[in-house]
Amino acid sequence: MRRRLLLVTLAVTTLLVAAFAFPLAILVREVARDRAITEAERDIAALAPVLVVNPEPALLEAAVERTTAGREGRLRVLLPGGVRIGDPTPADPDAVALAGGPPAAAFSRATADGLDVYSPVVLGTGEAVVLRVRVPNDLLTDGVAPSWAVLAAVAVALLAVSVAATDRLARSVTRPAADLARTSRDLARGDTSARAVVGGPPEIAAVADALNLLADRIVELLAAERERVADLSHRLRTPLTALRLDAEGHGAAALLEDVDRLEAEVSELIRVARRPLHEEVTVRTDLAGVVADRAAFWGALADDDGRTWTCTMAPEFPHLVSLSGGDAAAAVDVLLGNVFAHTPDGTPYVLSVTASGGRVLLAVEDAGSGIADTDAVLDRGTSAGGSTGLGLDIAASTARAAGGELRVEVSALGGARVVLDLPLVEDGP
Repeated sequence: MRRRLLLVTLAVTTLLVAAFAFPLAILVREVARDRAITEAERDIAALAPVLVVNPEPALLEAAVERTTAGREGRLRVLLPGGVRIGDPTPADPDAVALAGGPPAAAFSRATADGLDVYSPVVLGTGEAVVLRVRVPNDLLTDGVAPSWAVLAAVAVALLAVSVAATDRLARSVTRPAADLARTSRDLARGDTSARAVVGGPPEIAAVADALNLLADRIVELLAAERERVADLSHRLRTPLTALRLDAEGHGAAALLEDVDRLEAEVSELIRVARRPLHEEVTVRTDLAGVVADRAAFWGALADDDGRTWTCTMAPEFPHLVSLSGGDAAAAVDVLLGNVFAHTPDGTPYVLSVTASGGRVLLAVEDAGSGIADTDAVLDRGTSAGGSTGLGLDIAASTARAAGGELRVEVSALGGARVVLDLPLVEDGP
């Protein structure tokens, strides 16, 4: 691209310079020629009064010497009767006869050495005196060569300036374009930290900005995909835990129920994995119904562990939230699973669902030792209990997806109190 711009600029500038330089060079040559001829005619005009007043040879010789052409030996006066004054170079008889007439006429004639200017002066007697001035070639072209040299230098300077300016302009375009190509190749090789420099022409800058946004989006998608895999894998822990407990204390019927639940959970994981990252959630789920179902499931496990538990909720109306049933159940399982995983057997817990002011609160409290750092526990992958540290982060992500939040507080029972604060939605699909 840069080379093409330079070639185009060089061609266009050359045409423009040629269009102006050649006519100007011809004009300079014509001006020099006209100047030389004008000077010759001026010398002839200076002798005309002398010839008319007193054409004596002695006076004419003095008058000839006062002219430029006469001092240089280029002026010749041909008087009637064959008298010759001034330039000894012979004149062309035909030209002299033509100038002397009749009728008398002034003209110029080209010669091998330059140009001869003939001009007649008619005396009072009716006879004509012919004056001839030789204008050599060096006078006809005086100053032409230096002028042409200046014109050539100006033309070369214009070409150089135009090429330099075009090269700079081309660099301002090609450098950002090359940076874009380099950044694209780096991204293709897997370097997600590569970013293009936003600069250059507006169009290139816009492409660079779009490429950087694309790179940021790729990083976001990759991070979200890794987190989603970790989150979805963590959700399999609940049915696996139930399988383990049922294998220890229940029969085959309970195991079959747990296997069915595990199969349903895997199907849900596949559906979620195929879902776009920012898919709009249009489903509505009654949180109270989900909590009641999961409370009954975990209650059976709690009875086996010797835990006392209670579940209370406001029954006035459905507690609809913008979550799928699977996501809501996974969040409840995370909160209850933490109680079982991080408190000793026999530790009581309480579930409650309350609603007011367009919000619904799901709280899970236990009588365990509590959480020392309630802020750090929400850091993804951070756990003081030897777990993956993903459970509460999954619940927090679920709350954010529904437009709410997760809070970790101190329970009145002495342990931890984890609250899902979600906005209520209108009845819908």
